[in-house]
Amino acid sequence: MAGWREEYERRRMSFDDAAALIQGGDIVYTPIGGDARSFMPAVLQRIMALDYQVAIHACSPTPAQEWFTDAYAALPFDLRTEIYVGPTGRVALEAKRADFYSNLFSNQFNVWDHRPHDREPIDVFLTQCTAPDAGGYVTFGGQPWQKGDFARRARTSIFEVWPFLPNVPTTERMHVSEVTAFVDTLLTEAPPVAGTVPPPEAATIMGFVREIVQDGDTVQIGAGRTATHLVPLGLFEGKHDLGWHSEITPLGVLPLMMAGIVNSSRKSNDRGLHVTTTVSPRTPEEFEWLERSGKIETRAVKDVNSIIEVAKQERMCAINNAFTVDLTGQICSESLGTTTYNGTGGQSEFHIGAALAKGGKAITVLPSSTKDGTITRIVPAITDGQFVTVPRTFADYVVTEFGIARLAGKSQRQRAEELIAIAHPDHRGELRAQLRSRFYPAPD
Repeated sequence: MAGWREEYERRRMSFDDAAALIQGGDIVYTPIGGDARSFMPAVLQRIMALDYQVAIHACSPTPAQEWFTDAYAALPFDLRTEIYVGPTGRVALEAKRADFYSNLFSNQFNVWDHRPHDREPIDVFLTQCTAPDAGGYVTFGGQPWQKGDFARRARTSIFEVWPFLPNVPTTERMHVSEVTAFVDTLLTEAPPVAGTVPPPEAATIMGFVREIVQDGDTVQIGAGRTATHLVPLGLFEGKHDLGWHSEITPLGVLPLMMAGIVNSSRKSNDRGLHVTTTVSPRTPEEFEWLERSGKIETRAVKDVNSIIEVAKQERMCAINNAFTVDLTGQICSESLGTTTYNGTGGQSEFHIGAALAKGGKAITVLPSSTKDGTITRIVPAITDGQFVTVPRTFADYVVTEFGIARLAGKSQRQRAEELIAIAHPDHRGELRAQLRSRFYPAPD
């Protein structure tokens, strides 16, 4: 029987040969956190050669998926996005050139596995991977997300090999014999992580959130302009023995793991081990620590985001963003009106899991207003078909630059009072009038 190296060499292909594996009528899937970027031009040419009779189903596509951009708007691409849209997918979705699949990361494969008549096939799956290790296994370089789950269910899987990715300890490994084809990347290093600028209110919001986070809490932080900047602004300063169980690992967390401030020593599950589905080194020291420390493990996003698993973690503290919160506590984080801007991501799972956990806390952060204070983000009621990400029954802490609203256990009148107190002062009068008209009897 041939060894894995011979098997690997048989599966290595040119871009053109690998692209030829895509057939007319196929649905091609790409995951969050892992386009096969160098391979995408060959995919584009193949789709065009097949007269566009191929659907692209993407989660948070990168700019390498040019078909989502306006430059290709006149061409008949069949585009779909799911769960989390991201800036590139947002362009096509806003123009109504793409469809959207509402789902949860933790529940994504239940339909595929248990209700086959209700699902579409995974014909082709494209992603990136590390070079094979000594045993012939590849990993996803610290970002497994749903890649292994897609690849194992796909008719055809094509992996672009990025030899510069870190080999972070993970539950998600695949033997070369499980992958249909490998192509070699043209890149020499991982593309830089795009940065964002925090809103001016973020530092003040951080101070209030810091009051809620306590020593020994296990923390999750979600994506978004406010939440992802809380740690660099000092959220964990002076804290001890914090745990980590989070979908993403944002800027500033990894150095605190290396320093022992985030050490997971008091977690009720996975004690002493940081658990995430994506982590990226930004320095050689971080690269080495991720590979050799043995203190962090990446897992499939369906396992990390499982509401059941999150709820098992005592003193789970979830921190996520919102666009708006209404006076009853409905939290909207994914759309502007009926246009999906980001998607659900993992917020629903972590917020609900934390709210159910013993001693858990679910924190929503947002500036009180936008457009220089002219538009309130604490609103009387959800309007224009905006999608609710977290139902009011799970609302807990809401934080703006004006303070903390504590909603759990409160009536709708009490919740409205709490939220009005942290709204922008210019809008409190109208919000109070709405409170009176919505939740109290009309005066005689």
